[in-house]
Amino acid sequence: SIIMPQSYTALRTRIDRFSASIHARYTDKIACAPGCTDCCDAGLTLVMIEAVVLGSALHIPEERILLQAGQPPLSEEGRCALLGPDNLCSVYASRPLICRTHGLPLKYPEQDGFTVCELNFVSEKPHSSAVLDMNTVETALFAVNLDYCRRKGLNPLARVAMDRLAFLKSE
Repeated sequence: SIIMPQSYTALRTRIDRFSASIHARYTDKIACAPGCTDCCDAGLTLVMIEAVVLGSALHIPEERILLQAGQPPLSEEGRCALLGPDNLCSVYASRPLICRTHGLPLKYPEQDGFTVCELNFVSEKPHSSAVLDMNTVETALFAVNLDYCRRKGLNPLARVAMDRLAFLKSE
């Protein structure tokens, strides 16, 4: 089992705290709840640090996870392979940052304004302080991943498909 780098833990904690504050502030404007899988799509890939952390939660040896680097997703269609038959995430506590930001108002550098799940903020737009700047998140994740990959001698640009981790778990 991998020891999660403190820098990744800190980033994940910041995202979780931001998310919790938005959910508390806009309880009646956010439809996201257990069982909603509208954002849980197949085809998602992870940077190496997140793949190893998630793989560790699935009890997959690190060397098996690393062999999946650069391989395409097994499927680009349908729902996430880590969803259970009850429509709940089987790895919720260890889910990657992309999953932790689902449903939140997100600002990407290449767009004006923000994007948000069509089920949320239907009658009222969130205040700009409730919008998560994904450039900041992605920059922080890139730095954490780069540090991890340098220490392990891995390609920091390599990605691992989440469905490949689900497949390894089921073996």
